[in-house]
Order: sequence, then C-alpha cells, then structure tokens
Amino acid sequence: MRPWLLAVLAASCVRGSGPQAFDTLVGLEAPLLAGPGLRVAIQGQVFEVEAEIVIDVATPMTMVTTGCLDRPMVSAARVTIADPMGADERLPVTRLAGLTIAGRRLTPMEAGLIENRDCVVVLGTDRLGSTALQLDPSHRALRFVAARSREEWVAWAEGQGGEVQVLELTRDPTHDWPLLAARLSQGTSSFTGAFALSTRERSSRVFEAPVRQQGFSSTADLLQALALPSATLPAELSSFQGMAMDRVELSPGVGAQGLSFSLTRSGPVHGVAGALAADVWGRFEVTIDLSSNVLLLHRPRLFVAGQRLRCARGAQPPSEDACFELQQVSSGPGLLVTATVWRPLAEGGRLYLDFPGLSPECRIGFTFDAGDRGRSTQHVLPWSRLFQSMSRCAQSLAPAKTAALGLFEDSPLRECPGICAFAQDLRSGRVSCECQPGPLGLPADAERQVLERLRAGKKPLEPQAPEPADPDP
Repeated sequence: MRPWLLAVLAASCVRGSGPQAFDTLVGLEAPLLAGPGLRVAIQGQVFEVEAEIVIDVATPMTMVTTGCLDRPMVSAARVTIADPMGADERLPVTRLAGLTIAGRRLTPMEAGLIENRDCVVVLGTDRLGSTALQLDPSHRALRFVAARSREEWVAWAEGQGGEVQVLELTRDPTHDWPLLAARLSQGTSSFTGAFALSTRERSSRVFEAPVRQQGFSSTADLLQALALPSATLPAELSSFQGMAMDRVELSPGVGAQGLSFSLTRSGPVHGVAGALAADVWGRFEVTIDLSSNVLLLHRPRLFVAGQRLRCARGAQPPSEDACFELQQVSSGPGLLVTATVWRPLAEGGRLYLDFPGLSPECRIGFTFDAGDRGRSTQHVLPWSRLFQSMSRCAQSLAPAKTAALGLFEDSPLRECPGICAFAQDLRSGRVSCECQPGPLGLPADAERQVLERLRAGKKPLEPQAPEPADPDP
C-alpha cells in the first residue's frame, strides 16, 4: 500500500474511532440548505468541520475542498474531471475520511482536491452506486432510496396519482453524463438538443452557437432592439448574458414556461447543448435513478374550467386550495416556511399568511410574478433584514409558532418584483421584501424589467388601464 495512504488511514483511525462507517446512502433523508432558491445541497460534516454537501449526478468522482481537511495528503496521481459546460480540470487526489451525512458516516474514499477555504464536498456518482435520489421541492427535502428497474418505477408512479411522467435518460458515450432531450422555444424559433442533467448548477445554461443558428436572440440583443434610453434600465443589464425562453419542453406538454437561461458564449465543448438545472425539473417532485436511466416527474393534477383552476392528488377531490402548499418547521431564529404554487399564475399572485393566536403589526405573505406552475420559495419568518427595515413588525412576528394559508389575490405585490416573502405595515402601507435572486444573479428588479419587456412582444410595457369598478348593486 502506498505510504501516503497508510498515513491517512492511520490518522483516520485515531480521529474517526467511534461511529460505524457505511458504504451506502440508502435510507437517508436530509433537508436541503435553507434559502429562497432551490439548491440540491445539504448539510454534512467532515469529522468536526461543518460541510456543504452538493450532489452532482454529472461528476464521476467525489471532490472535496481544502477547507474540509486539516493537512490534506495528496498522491502523485491526478484525475481529470470533465465539465459538460467547460474545459476539463485536472485535480490532485486525496483521501476523504470522516464524511458524515444525515448522521451516517461514510467509509473513506478517494476524492479530487479543490483549493477553497470553505468546506464543500461535491458528491459524485462514485458514491451513489445503486442509489436513487428523490427531491421534494415543496418540503425542501432530499431522500436517498434504493434503485429500481424502469418497470418498477412506472408501477410505483401509477400508484401515486396526480400527473406523472417517466422520462428516459441517455448517456454521453465518452463521459457517461446523464442526458435529456429538451425543446427550447423563443417566439417562432425552436431548438431541440441533448442537455446534461445537472443537480449542481443553480440555473439552466445553453451554448450560444447552436441556438443562434436557429434564430434565437440573446437578452442583450433584444434590449438593444428596443432602443430604450439607457437611464430607464439598471446598470447591471450591461453585463446581462442570458437568453429568455418562452418554453422548455422535456416531452410534449411537460416542462416549464418563461425561463431565462444563462448563456455560454461559445459552441458546445463536449457535444451537449447545455445543462438543465433545478429551475426546469425542480418544479416537480423528482426521482433520478441513474442505474435505470429514469427521470420521474410528479405533481398534482390541474383541472381547468373557464377561469377556475383546481388541483388534485391521489383520491382527494379537486379543489382550489390544493393548488397551494405550505410547509413549515421551527428554525433557530424563527419559523422556516416553504410555499409552493401548483397552478399557473397568468398575472402573478399574492398569498397571505395567518398566524393562529398571534396578531402581527404587519401583513405577511408571498408574492409571485406571472409564471408557470410548480414554483416554490422558502424563507425564515421573520427574516433577518426585517428587524432592520421594520423592527416592530419583526418583533411582533418573532413569537410565531405556526403559520396557515390565508387569502390569495390574483395580482403580485409590485413593490416586490419576482418571487418574494413580503411584510406590509398595516398603518403606513410600507413594504419590506426578501426575494429570490434572478436566474442570472441579477437584482430582482433588473430581472423583472428585462423579462417584462421581452415577453411583451419586444416592446416597452405600456401602462395598463385600471379595471372598471363593479357596478353599484
């Protein structure tokens, strides 16, 4: 055995004595890291060091940052990690011991070593083995379950009720990445290609060259065509590198509407057209089983009758209330609340919360801009900045032990563009927001201005006339 490996194993025996080590993740469940946006990352440890554990189904080897290890010992070997969206990266190899996820310590493993002061572990497919991933966005939870055959997943899905789609993943012939066919639409232009399935990316990405050949325009192109005075747009838009999609389809009728993809300004490096992240498939309850090449998408069924929208799952009768889901757990600084909307919002919407036994000095809720179904957001109530902006509101909300769904309005709160938690003072009407970042990392207001202009026929929005008042009885 190589001397460096003997030394690391000896150190592991001294520090790691105690918990039994396991080779499998099957049976574990962990909450996703808290935050407004959806990320496939959970909390873990490397011995006593707190670690962020990122799950990556497109990485064949686990990677660890130097911030997780006291004195990382490195072998003479190097490993090449290929990125579907970029150049290959050569990393030194170390031995990762003491990795604990959801209370279970894993057996030591070889891992690529990345220079970074923060402690981050990227869990690759070498540790997934015969493990399938189940992601529940409405509960913000990740489960590791035993892999099954495609036929078993289809039978399981048929018993779940609601809308279920079982999609087939293919594999990149060189790097074994899971690939998914997708059709992108922008106006009258469309593009169909193979995209890498990504559980690591924050937002979906596309290479510029192939979609431009099909007539797609970048956001920067469309903004220039509007010929708007520069003073009307935020400064951040000068570096806006994105492409607004009207629709992304994973199969006929299954996908998401109104998404912005990050734009990679080159042609495909490894042949894939881009990467599909949680902003596309995270609008469903998701099962990813790489051993049987299955992507299973599940959500409540939608019933449309005129202007009335109802949702249903399983044997429950359809109802309007079933289109909204609220999950909550106690958090150190307050109440961690996740809101999910399972119906489309043509004009956007505002979901108010009630707090049984409590009367806060402000109105609390979530606001969503116009968009497709399956969007979720998560916030601690009260959020930290609320104590600075509206201290009396935050202090009156702090004792809350539970929250309940209240009134829903078919219009967003204009003071909080995007998807946000909001607080509105009952006396002054003053508003404070905590919003999700835009898909390209722009401030929410900049993102809203871009998308409003692009989705309004490439023209600046004109003020809408107020709705006529109801006639007197």
